[in-house]
This record gives sequence, structure tokens and C-alpha cells, in this order.
Amino acid sequence: MSKILIHDLKDFCKAVLLKEGMDEAGAAVTAEVLAETDAFGINSHGTKNLANYIYKARVGGVSLTAKPEVVREGAAYALMEAHHCLGMVAGSTAMELACEKAKKAGIAIVTIKNSCHFGAAGYYANIAARQGLIGLAMSNVDPNMTIPGARGMVIGNNPFAYAAPAKDVPSVFLDVAMSNVASLKVIQARKDGQEIPNTWIVDKDGLPTTDPSHYPEEGAMQPFAAHKGYGFAVLVELLSGILSGGCTSMGGGIVSWCFEPEQKNNVCHTFIAINPALFGEEPAAERVETMAQQLRRAPKAKNATRIFTPGEIEWERYCKAEKEGIDLPEAVEESLKGLAEQSGVELKLF
Repeated sequence: MSKILIHDLKDFCKAVLLKEGMDEAGAAVTAEVLAETDAFGINSHGTKNLANYIYKARVGGVSLTAKPEVVREGAAYALMEAHHCLGMVAGSTAMELACEKAKKAGIAIVTIKNSCHFGAAGYYANIAARQGLIGLAMSNVDPNMTIPGARGMVIGNNPFAYAAPAKDVPSVFLDVAMSNVASLKVIQARKDGQEIPNTWIVDKDGLPTTDPSHYPEEGAMQPFAAHKGYGFAVLVELLSGILSGGCTSMGGGIVSWCFEPEQKNNVCHTFIAINPALFGEEPAAERVETMAQQLRRAPKAKNATRIFTPGEIEWERYCKAEKEGIDLPEAVEESLKGLAEQSGVELKLF
């Protein structure tokens, strides 16, 4: 497995995007989001997708030059129009605005419509955590998940993430989709000719299956914990598509960002930032660290050697990547090498 230093991966992605006509700021933030996601080990949502974003831009499905615009705002809220820019630009801009407002108001919410796939939600929640705030990030997506009693794709698996500042590790954070697994993992299993657990998708009749070869043409993702994942997917829809006045995953206006590249994705994101400093005297990171230690020190089950707090595994991967470089799975390396060949930008693997 090849490796690459984090800063070299960011530089590569930025240079490729600049060659595609993106401006310096947009290319830098997009490269940052994707490379950091790989450093956390979330390769399904990192730089592997850059080639698809670029192709989507070339065929008119997303804009590399559009800028998000605030269309309505108050002291603790804002509504933004993404103008179909890359989701990393939309997401970072909106969360930074939420943080700015929350530092003064205590809590702020920013919702943005007409955007594109923004990668891993956890990155945006951690923007807030790095500033001493509690962050929540979410997005609706194209309908790819069934719901209890239904057949076919009814609602998106609508990712949701939170992050809070801590001390032993930089944050306690969770990044999940409302399906049992990310749809990109099913697609990768199909490419690899592998079977999947029967808890991942249902077939055309709405029954669990281990065969991904007909997905996404047939079948749908399964929500986690049945009605619970379904209910949380609806919550994300309420706070993103409904609140922003944009498209909803069940309303027909959102199409797959990768399977229909010529079409606008039309997703909506929402970001919430909370400033704990305005609620209490003790720094949030201190209390979060106490909570984390209490969780880690809980009595262990038989044969268990360690208890992890949410995000701790990802931060361990990140620390290792900082010291030793990012491990690139074959699919990621292949995609990046293809971009290097097309663009003429050097890819510094080792």
C-alpha cells in the first residue's frame, strides 16, 4: 500500500483544481476537506472522489467557480444559496459563519440550499470543535434508502455529525449516515465483486440481500435500527431541505451526485454551532475530557481490552498519518494516479 504525506496530498489536490479553473481559496478548502478526511481513514469520502467532482464540473453538474451567498440572516441564523458550488466550499463557508455567529449569540444555525455532495460531515463539525465550540453538521441526499414497510428508494440516508472539543484527543465526534453503511461502500463492493452483509441493502422486493451487483439500479439501503434510522433521516430532512426551502430527498428534486453527473445535485446542508463558554464557567474541553475518561474507564466486558470514545479511533489514525503519511487503499491510489496523468501534476507517493 502506497503512502503520501498529508501536505503533499493537499498540494496535489489543490494544484489539480487550480488547473481546472477553480480559484485559490476554493481549491485550498476543497483539498483540505478531502485530504483531512483521508487522514481520518474515511477513504470512501476523501480524495478518491475528486476525479468524479472534476468530471461532474466538466459536464455541467457542479460549478468550480460559484460562490455561496447569504440571502437572509439574523444574529443567530442565516440562509445561504450555494449556486451549485462544490459541497466542500459550501459546507466550510456555512459552518464558519455559524461559528462566527455562535461566538456572539451562544448558538447559531446556518442552512444552505442548492449545493453538491460535501464529503464527510464530521469535517465540518470539527471546524466548530477546533474553535472551542460544539458543532453539528448534516445534509440531505438523493433517495437511496428504504423505510420500514416500503420497497425501493424512498429517502436519503442523510448524514449527521457532531463534534465537541476535548483534551486527550482534539475532539469527541461522530459522523454517521442513517443507513447501516455508506452507499459508496456498497458500490465499492460491487466493483470488487464481493458479497456484503445482509443488513446493508434490500433487493427489488424490499428483502435483505448479500448481493450488491444490482445496486443502485435495484433495491435500496437499509436504515440503521429500522424505524430509528428512518426517524433520524426525517429529522435531517426537516433541518436541511425543509428549513432552507430547498429540495428534499423524497420530493424528486435531488439526484445522485455521482450516478447522474450532468445533473445538479440540489442537496441542502445545515450547520449548528454552540458556544459553551456562554453557558458555564468551566471550559467545555475540561468537562468533555472528564466525560470521555469516565467512558473509557467503565468496567470492561470479558475479553475486552479497551473502550473507545466516539472519534478516538479516527484521531489515532490521523496522528499516525501525520507522522507516517496516509495509507492509500488501491482504489484511492488508482484514482489519484489517473488525475496525475490527466493533469500533469506530480503525485508524491512513497
